[in-house]
Amino acid sequence: MKCATTSGCLFLVLFLSSASLAQLLPESDSRLERGLAVLTELESEFGNNSTQLVPALTEMADLYRDEGRFAEAYRMLDRAAQVIRVSEGLYTRSQIPLVRMKVENYGDWGDWDSAREQLEHLFWLHRTKSDRVDSALIADLMAVNELHLRGISEDSYEFQTFHFRRAAHVNWLALGAAERLWGATDLRLVPIIYSLVRQQHLQAVAVEQGGKTGWELRQIVPGADLVRERDDMRRYFYVTGLGLLDQLRSIQLAQLDLEGAAMANLYTADWHLLFNEEDAALAAYRRSYEELSYAGRQPDALEDFFATPSVLPVHDFHSSLAAASTFGQGVKVEQSELDSFRQPEPEAETDHAQLFYAEWGPSFPYTSSPDPVTQQFSAVRNAALFSFDISGVMEITRFISRKQERTVAQPLNVSLVQPAPVSPEFREQMIARLEQLQFRPRLHAGRPVEASATLIYLSAPSSP
Repeated sequence: MKCATTSGCLFLVLFLSSASLAQLLPESDSRLERGLAVLTELESEFGNNSTQLVPALTEMADLYRDEGRFAEAYRMLDRAAQVIRVSEGLYTRSQIPLVRMKVENYGDWGDWDSAREQLEHLFWLHRTKSDRVDSALIADLMAVNELHLRGISEDSYEFQTFHFRRAAHVNWLALGAAERLWGATDLRLVPIIYSLVRQQHLQAVAVEQGGKTGWELRQIVPGADLVRERDDMRRYFYVTGLGLLDQLRSIQLAQLDLEGAAMANLYTADWHLLFNEEDAALAAYRRSYEELSYAGRQPDALEDFFATPSVLPVHDFHSSLAAASTFGQGVKVEQSELDSFRQPEPEAETDHAQLFYAEWGPSFPYTSSPDPVTQQFSAVRNAALFSFDISGVMEITRFISRKQERTVAQPLNVSLVQPAPVSPEFREQMIARLEQLQFRPRLHAGRPVEASATLIYLSAPSSP
């Protein structure tokens, strides 16, 4: 497994025992030595500019990246690109994987100025050298989308809007290409569509947070002084997301997958809740429960699944209860990694959920990381342990307007268990972070009920 970030590599060093580390280092050295020996043999047999060298060069780049030797990794990738250029020409589609690897290596290296330059080159290659629509083009576009999403959280705040816009642009291009190639009801569209759903939420969060990025995302055209109202933009993202979720449901129905269609309704209920449309969310949760029952899911299975609340939005679309139960509840944290926390004892009469949340990155900590590889319980992050309740449905009355409003799945009775002791200011700051999170409630017969939970909250590392 590659280290996605420098902190990820540090995590391995911190948690490996000295004996294990001693075993790994010679093995790592021998892999590099073997790789260099293979490369030398290929050079001797085929020459320095043979395309036979490209797989060995990219493998060596991976080995160097695994060890954090990004300069050496870049040299291997650059040489592989030069070999292809000598063989095939200056700009060819076969260079695209290598350019993408360069972006990833620059990102690991922390050199996002160079990464952006390569991303623009990659986008240009797709626009000018992709002369046909095929599955490879769609996969390439989605890979560029993921790199720009990574840039939102890792690149300088100044370039956040650029990454937002470019990620959305290539994601929509990928969806259009996929519909043209596979048709409008093909299941292969599902992850492409849900990636766009997730991006609508990310942009809505950015607009809500304000600042330079929020302002720029509200511009009528890029660079304009005229901007749309914040509520209007959030409404746009909400309606766009609803349309995409409806498209997901239509795909499941076209495949005669009743359970998948019911799960699409569940995600739609979550979407309503993310945008504070509580009445619509309650109706959609009930409808999802009823449709899952109609699809043949037994009441015990439904109650078991809905007994555990979860942090919203869920990162991936799962078309069955079985898949959602396995992957939809977030990152699994090993018990050995929790031993440093003093877990509060749950009340005997209350189901107690254990949740996990890792801020995405230093430039955009307002939502959880979409990459489970980076959601490691690590000493290099600031970890906090909360105990709290998640409400069912509550009716509240506004003090000034006396208007009565309905709220769902609100955190109540929040307690910062660890670290302790802390200053009152730090406690208030951390509790305010928790209260910004949104949850899918515990459901009983399709209706929200109160639940108690503990949550490990990992703060993003500070920007260097």
